[in-house]
Amino acid sequence: MKLLRSLTDVRDFGPLVLAAGFFDGFHRGHRAVLGEARRMAEQLGARPGVVTFSPHPGMVLFPDRPVRLLQTEEEKEAVMAELGMALAVILRPTKEFLAESAEDFLRSLEAVPDLRGVVCGENFTFGAGAAGTPETIRAWFAGTDTAVSVVPLTRSPAIGGRVVSSTEIRRLVEAGDMRTAGALLARPYTLSGGVGRGFRRGTDDTGFPTANLVFGPERVLPADGVYAAFAVIRGRRWPAVTNVGTNPTYGNAARTVETFILHFSEDIYGEAFAVEFVERLRGEIRFPSAAALAAQIAEDVKRAEQLLAGEMEKEG
Repeated sequence: MKLLRSLTDVRDFGPLVLAAGFFDGFHRGHRAVLGEARRMAEQLGARPGVVTFSPHPGMVLFPDRPVRLLQTEEEKEAVMAELGMALAVILRPTKEFLAESAEDFLRSLEAVPDLRGVVCGENFTFGAGAAGTPETIRAWFAGTDTAVSVVPLTRSPAIGGRVVSSTEIRRLVEAGDMRTAGALLARPYTLSGGVGRGFRRGTDDTGFPTANLVFGPERVLPADGVYAAFAVIRGRRWPAVTNVGTNPTYGNAARTVETFILHFSEDIYGEAFAVEFVERLRGEIRFPSAAALAAQIAEDVKRAEQLLAGEMEKEG
């Protein structure tokens, strides 16, 4: 997949269909939009691509109000490639860019050579004051050779038939409901980063050494607690138990994400690492001693191993 930073950089690419949106998390609704872009591209003899934005416009307009995201830019790029996009134009919003009118954005889009189609979700907005809507796009390209397709919002029985949205998924993750969040995402909610130095309490106190995940401050964290998870290391998934929180037995100040990887003993300090959250096992508890904590972790590991074995059976 080719990555560009401006619509004016799209040259010599041939016929193109572009899907437009922010796409945080690439949930089932977003996947429907990209699926429609692939379908339209095949029908029109074109290649499918995406025009999206990073960072979130809210971070630019309201820097004192952090926006928690479901994916890093690198994770979004990987999913776009996985979903068959040949091109991704990742626009960097500035205050000046966000003050431009919807018509300014449409002029830039219209200038893309050999643009055969534009696809968006029915709640897509753009331009100053979010004045641009799918109907604005339809009217702009009416009577031209550029087709426009607006994809209806996706609803899910997992949330009582409500609309699948990044906002809803953030709420579920922050509540620790990883099963429902995963159902809306069509994959487990995942945190990725590197492995950093921890307090060595797992090694020295409890006998359950953990990998301390280093992640960006903009990420959505699951509710504090203990989770059955998969650790992804060097392209392989390992069953794991992950603790999110301040570890009240030791009274940490900052929230951490620490993972005990089952049947794994290699040194991975400094390596890329990801945690796929499957199910919350319990909340965080303050234990009277390290020995009591170790006993509970042993029970957590037993439950997680059984649960994750069932997950692997379902995946085939």
